[in-house]
Amino acid sequence: MVQTKALALLLLGALPCGAAVTVRPSVPISVGSPALGASAAAFGPALGATGLAPLALSVPTLAALALAPLPRVTPAPSLDLPAPLSEMTVGLERAAQADFSGLAQKGFLDAFYGGGKTSDSGAVFLLNDEGVEVTGRAAVYYQEVRRLVSKLEGKADLKESLDVMDDSYADVWAKLKAIEAIAQKSEVEKHNTHLEETLTWVDGVLHKDGKTIAVNTHRVYFHKADNPRSEIEEGIRRVDGYLKEAAGQFAPGGGAERALGGRLDRVVLAFDTRGYDEIKRHLKTREAELRDRFDARFQFAYLDELAKVPASAEQTRFELNALAAKYKGKGLQKIVEGVIYSRYVGLLLELKTVEYFLEAGYEVLQSGRELFDAQGKYVTEIDAVVRAPDGKVLIVEAKSARVTLPNEEVLREKVLRKLDTYTSNRPRLEAAMGAALGGVLFSFDVGRNEALKVFLMGQEKALSRKYGLPVSFVFLDSGPEGSQPGRRAR
Repeated sequence: MVQTKALALLLLGALPCGAAVTVRPSVPISVGSPALGASAAAFGPALGATGLAPLALSVPTLAALALAPLPRVTPAPSLDLPAPLSEMTVGLERAAQADFSGLAQKGFLDAFYGGGKTSDSGAVFLLNDEGVEVTGRAAVYYQEVRRLVSKLEGKADLKESLDVMDDSYADVWAKLKAIEAIAQKSEVEKHNTHLEETLTWVDGVLHKDGKTIAVNTHRVYFHKADNPRSEIEEGIRRVDGYLKEAAGQFAPGGGAERALGGRLDRVVLAFDTRGYDEIKRHLKTREAELRDRFDARFQFAYLDELAKVPASAEQTRFELNALAAKYKGKGLQKIVEGVIYSRYVGLLLELKTVEYFLEAGYEVLQSGRELFDAQGKYVTEIDAVVRAPDGKVLIVEAKSARVTLPNEEVLREKVLRKLDTYTSNRPRLEAAMGAALGGVLFSFDVGRNEALKVFLMGQEKALSRKYGLPVSFVFLDSGPEGSQPGRRAR
């Protein structure tokens, strides 16, 4: 059985890796704890200035922690600010000092939730290996992850691949804290709504002072690097991509209004800039550009001005469980389930890809590695490196495409970008692999989209000619056991 430490601690095998000078294992990203700002961003008349409702979480174990309230935040004059953070009963200033790791955390959470159980509605709630409660599809996929981890233990070194969940927990925490700070006492509806043919989900919609307001929170993403410039530059590059998509989808008459079934008066985009003032300044410039295009339709908010950001991954998990308990059985529970489920989908595809190649007689040399350039800036992530039975060393890239997107977009974003990166960094890549690159193999889960499968298979010859090395595809079902992998014979 998997123990109650993180999945990443389970598999300690040591399969051979290539030259490690420019490759570093993925590690959990600890969220920084920037000082509380003096005030939140003004949301204008449409959002008003009513108080934040206390969380009112009554759990005996919390009292034992003797947690002090957060310091009162003094708003700057003339700014429209939610109620002081000190009025919240969780947020928990001393939580970072408590022992929330390993069995200690599990003991607390077992008392909190009574272990895995079924709700009155039939939904399953259970604790995963990091001590975070998961439910619904996320719980089903988590159990399949555990099954595969047990099956693959000792056969492949997966510790870097498995060390991915804390980013998702921080995403969920950010979304919930932002939307409750922005909504204040207003009712939130249309939770976690998917915009068709995109990878965007709207967190929620609220009505205030006769205005209909959509809220979406984005936690800036970057790969952890020793060089801060790597994190800043990757974060800016990725958030610009998000804003380009958001500007189109949240524009008048765009995908958001179609999916939500009505006109939006305002769109609040909340950002967790993860302690980087340079990223925040960049976003404020982008906000001004959007205002020039759309008047006051778009308004930006910043998480570190709305809430106290947890100082560690352990504290994030603890506070997330408190929020999950608060919203259990309510609409915002969909955010908790949806974000964690999505990450398990990707993780499970990587595990099933490793399983597939091991059963086909390949040797898995590396898994979940990251490539950096000579300045220590992130270049790309390598899902797996395998040695084929004929001795060739291949890169394997696992891609989930179960959300329906245009075929050309999938090809461009999920295939061509990777191939361009591999070929432009081939010498460094081969040094990291410790072998010549014998080809690139994409492991796709396309769900029920058979048209995408046929389309991608039809690209193999053209891609191989263009990039000067074999490019091929296999198709797997990343769903739980019982759904048969759609493995294409080669």
